[in-house]
Amino acid sequence: MINLNNMAFTFVAFAYILALILTALLIFFAIWHIIAFDELKNDHKNPIDQCNSLNPLVLPEYIIHGFINLLFLFGFEWISIIINVPLLAYHINRFRTRPVRDGLGLYDPTTIMNQHELSTATREGWIKLGFYMITFFYYLYWYYMSAAYFLRLSSQPIIFEPISSATSVFYDKDNQQLFAVRGSGAMGVTMKDRNQSYTFRLEDKGAIQSIKFNPDLSVLAIKRSSNSVEFLNFQPPPASSPTTILKLPNVISLQSDSIEYSQISKSKNSKLYDFNWLNEKEILFVTDQSVEYYQLLAEKRILRQMKTFQFPNTNWQLFSRDIGLLLISHGLQSGNSFTPLSYARNQLFKLPKFEVDLPQSIQQQQQQRSNSITSQQTNLRRIELTERDCALAVLYDKVYLLVIRQVTRVPGQGSLEVVLYQIEEDRPAQKRHILRLNLHGRCALNVIDNLIFLHHQTTKQTYVYDIEEKSTSENDGFQTIHLPILNQLSIQPQIIDRQLLSPSVLSQQTSSPLSSQQNIELYSSNWIVFLPNVIIDVKLGCLWYLTINLDALLDIVKERILLLEILLRRTNGKSSILMLLYTLLTSVIAPVQIDSTLWTGEQTAAGIFDLWLDMIHRINNVYIEITTSTPSLTNRPLLEQTDVFTVLCLFETIVPTSTSTTHSLTINRSSSINSTDDDSLTSTTTTTTTTTTQCLNKKLKFAIAIVLEYIRSLNNFNIPIQHFLYDLLVNLLIKNKHFYQLQQLIQYHVLSDSKSIACLLLSLSSKHQPTTQIALDMLKRLNTANEEILEILLELNLIIPALHFSVEHLPINFQLARKLMDAAIKADELLSNNASNQNILFYTVYTYFDDYFQQQKQGPSSTITSPQSTPTIGNSRNNELDFFTTFFNQQFQPKESDFSNIQ
Repeated sequence: MINLNNMAFTFVAFAYILALILTALLIFFAIWHIIAFDELKNDHKNPIDQCNSLNPLVLPEYIIHGFINLLFLFGFEWISIIINVPLLAYHINRFRTRPVRDGLGLYDPTTIMNQHELSTATREGWIKLGFYMITFFYYLYWYYMSAAYFLRLSSQPIIFEPISSATSVFYDKDNQQLFAVRGSGAMGVTMKDRNQSYTFRLEDKGAIQSIKFNPDLSVLAIKRSSNSVEFLNFQPPPASSPTTILKLPNVISLQSDSIEYSQISKSKNSKLYDFNWLNEKEILFVTDQSVEYYQLLAEKRILRQMKTFQFPNTNWQLFSRDIGLLLISHGLQSGNSFTPLSYARNQLFKLPKFEVDLPQSIQQQQQQRSNSITSQQTNLRRIELTERDCALAVLYDKVYLLVIRQVTRVPGQGSLEVVLYQIEEDRPAQKRHILRLNLHGRCALNVIDNLIFLHHQTTKQTYVYDIEEKSTSENDGFQTIHLPILNQLSIQPQIIDRQLLSPSVLSQQTSSPLSSQQNIELYSSNWIVFLPNVIIDVKLGCLWYLTINLDALLDIVKERILLLEILLRRTNGKSSILMLLYTLLTSVIAPVQIDSTLWTGEQTAAGIFDLWLDMIHRINNVYIEITTSTPSLTNRPLLEQTDVFTVLCLFETIVPTSTSTTHSLTINRSSSINSTDDDSLTSTTTTTTTTTTQCLNKKLKFAIAIVLEYIRSLNNFNIPIQHFLYDLLVNLLIKNKHFYQLQQLIQYHVLSDSKSIACLLLSLSSKHQPTTQIALDMLKRLNTANEEILEILLELNLIIPALHFSVEHLPINFQLARKLMDAAIKADELLSNNASNQNILFYTVYTYFDDYFQQQKQGPSSTITSPQSTPTIGNSRNNELDFFTTFFNQQFQPKESDFSNIQ
């Protein structure tokens, strides 16, 4: 059964579901085609009537089939295109060579009754019907496969020789390397990691129990016996980098020096469990009595013992090199007593010892309730904790021990618990979290991006936990109990090319050898799971990395706030958050684009507005916490104003309807339409236009409110606001003609001063007169735009205010005098039709500068020469001061002594 709750729709999935619908229509066409020609063959229909019913269906069929191929082309579904290309080519050729040239049909009534034509057309119908039926189920399968799942296996698995009598397989979870050892190494060893494969050979010195490389692949450690480890030096492989990885061969052959050296455990009569590389030159031996710390001197082929920690009765160990922690289970046979060893700053030291709780069996519970002496003396068997039930993980920068417990509360019923113990340096580990699941049976864990994935084998489902999510947790005063944030998810179905599998795997399978692909059994009993995200199928010989698709959560999680909180805690959640915000706002701006089922209870603009307020508050809160360097938030997405602005740019697509355009509608109608029909049509048109305008105005008001609230939220968190947000708000206010609101926002400094906003305000002067003065005041407050203010005043022909402003805020010089006098002459020209105007602006400016330069005691002889001719205003001005002096002389005929002070 397909669980649609686990799936999100991509374009490819949309293409296949549309192809399914259209193919069903093509099947109907094919059936109608067969029935029609069967009726002709049996003389049940007239050829002319039958051709008239068949020919109109030809072109729609061809167009539909071509459109399906176009969808696959846009989705890069090349296999589906190749399947359809032969039929597409046949359709093109059939239509190009059609006998009926004066129409779009294929069938001619004069030739359709020909026996050859009838048999050919009937055969074509049956072939098409079969083809469409096959492709229908093919599209259905690929629609299911192409739907976006939250959980996915890596598309390119690591293929290895599966476990057999001749092949042993080992996995090093610290280096993430998989070893396939054939014939104890004598037949070859293949080692694979994410990017590369390596091969080498070993001498057959007995069965290999464990094999691991050091981090730089220069030394190989091999455990063949119960008390020693052999070492073999290798030449380092060529370093891989983004520029060289494509040049490396598919398989690199590693060369050893063929001289093995060994180290025997120093503890007498001890059994060596395993060994762990701390780094390239340091290694730990874990025995049943102690932990031995060695330094490797590869050049000398010796190991130097650095330190030994005694742990009597060691049961097993957990190690993580990334965390720098070794956890030893020792002492009690139940395996629930632990001592951590931490490796940091090239030092290995003990951490406080602790014990974990074990669930009691039903037999223990019943016997503990009994007061009989016999029951008290009975030696009860305790449940043992094994390495398989435990894991080390880092969640939100804290180290935890994860313990899986099968809890039996009622006879015949049970549940699962994953208990998280936080490991700290200064005190014993404490129980912090409990993950509960009301299911019983085998399970496994993965940890990806601080999310815990619990795979339940019996139900073949995955449950997701987030220990930071408050809505699905409850604190009992001691620890926090969590329920899944995502329930009953499934991993995306996976197929694999059979040619990639090992021949031994293919020989054991019973599937058809003609099939080129094979479905992967999900949640198989052959799966072995390693943290953080490794899944190995030991029978099939495949290793996958489990990945998550955050975009799929947009369709899976219906609660928008919960979804936002989940995404805000994910490292790569930024793009999904922006898509969530975009979808939220689009549901108001363009509701036809949104699946309404996703917005149950939140479809109104008011509900969406409230959601926006809550989301923006949470986003800005995380932004502040990240920028203040909170350690636990360093891996969270940082949404800056530029990111949110890309979503708010959606509002720029709202185009206001012009009033003039509304009233310029012309309707052509014949003279037979009476006045009543005219009035009715005019009324209908007016009503429709009014409704459209009202809807548009509501959208603009909604957009303004959204941007305003975002700016307000930024102010509340003391985040400096970028100018482009103000520009967007001003543009929206202008579109909606909210000039008074714009004026109030600027007056009360809701909008910060900027030159770009001032320019926008100046462009509104013809629509709202006060915006000019508001823009000038804004530029004045900036204290960096005095030249721009002067230019604006001169452009508005405000000569006297420009003169006053220049005197107060600009240095007086000859260039400024020329600029103002030239502007005064132009302004006087505009006022020349006024009889009372006698070049008064020029006179005022000229006399001011005359007085100013006189006070500065500068004579005219150094700057102005006597005019040789009498120029006019339109002449070329080689010396503008000469022109202004001459012009003043012409207009006002002053005495020559009056010019003596102008330079």
